[in-house]
Amino acid sequence: MAQPNSKVTLIDYCLRSLGAPVIEINVDDDQIDDRIDEALQFYQTYHSDSIEKFYLKHKVTGSSLTLTAAVAGNFTVGETITGSTSGGKAVIKTATGNKITYSALINSNTPFQNETITGGTTGTSAVVSGISKGNIENGYLDTNSLITDVVRVMPIRDAVTSVDMFDIRYQIHLNDLHSVGFMGSLTDYVMSRQFLSLLDEIIDNDNKQHSWDKHKSQLRIDMDWDVEVAIDDYLVIECYRIIDPDTYTAVYNDYFLKRYATALIKRQWGSNLIKFEGMVMPGGVTFNGRQMFDDANEEILKLEEEARLNWEEPVDFMTG
Repeated sequence: MAQPNSKVTLIDYCLRSLGAPVIEINVDDDQIDDRIDEALQFYQTYHSDSIEKFYLKHKVTGSSLTLTAAVAGNFTVGETITGSTSGGKAVIKTATGNKITYSALINSNTPFQNETITGGTTGTSAVVSGISKGNIENGYLDTNSLITDVVRVMPIRDAVTSVDMFDIRYQIHLNDLHSVGFMGSLTDYVMSRQFLSLLDEIIDNDNKQHSWDKHKSQLRIDMDWDVEVAIDDYLVIECYRIIDPDTYTAVYNDYFLKRYATALIKRQWGSNLIKFEGMVMPGGVTFNGRQMFDDANEEILKLEEEARLNWEEPVDFMTG
């Protein structure tokens, strides 16, 4: 038996499981396609084999203004530009060709428009024909549809990096290093590190509060973007993402997915035949779509319970 490795071969497998081609399956192709999509959606939502932990690297982007003419070089990097209509202001980061880039607006309530901008130092003017907002101005990152959950934003930098001999870490290591050697104990060292970690968490916590919306595919990070990051810096996000079945085709051969997709198609078949309930065919055969529908529905409930109990990732909780 060929193992399913695509949506088409998974459909063929499900239909063979229901009796095709010996038995005619009274389900439309579009209905079958919908049931396969439904099976994949449930599988990717509740089955741990369908997702993976992933560290997403994102390059921070700045905003840019596209000018009607290639006169950006007439401006000076570091000068403030002002919009004639909006009153928007920003500091130029780069200016080449017909494009000017900046990190963020000086006042976020006054965004640029397609207008004339003027440099505060050179007095140069130019007309804006297009505006592209970057991560720093927006305050969020765009994520793709494969992301299912965002755990945390990795610390951007460690502010306590002193190598001074009076640094608390240096002193603790200096005084406790003798106990780490031969026949020594690591207990004091571990306790000291835990204490320093607690101090860092309370006093100099670099963890960022974030909010992520799956349907908007936006990860909003609560921080002063213009101060803490710069254009072309990298942010690393710990998250979970769906294993793309079109890339990793072994997903279509998953034992649970095959059974669940077959049960969904079977229920659709029974639903289609319910309207012929009690109709007697030549030879005395009677349609019993209701029984098929009920049997498939029972199979689906058992499979969903099995997935939620045995395969779903545990819900994170906090104690303290």
